[in-house]
Amino acid sequence: MTVLDAFNAGADGCEHHGARLLASLAGGRVYALPDAPSGAATRVSKAAAGIRPFCWVDGPRTEPSQLSDIENQARQGR
Repeated sequence: MTVLDAFNAGADGCEHHGARLLASLAGGRVYALPDAPSGAATRVSKAAAGIRPFCWVDGPRTEPSQLSDIENQARQGR
């Protein structure tokens, strides 16, 4: 996987770590590398939506920027 930030700086990694990184980026994008299995980029995007940004930081998480996309959608009743 290649994960790009909003400025097109990127990092390559596995699906697991790509999802962790993507969850913590505003405006990030993911692309499968040429040897990646079919559907890898979609799996990373879906996984990132359910992971809290910077999940390795402890503390109460109540602000929208500290919650996953799925948690924020649930709070908005979507």
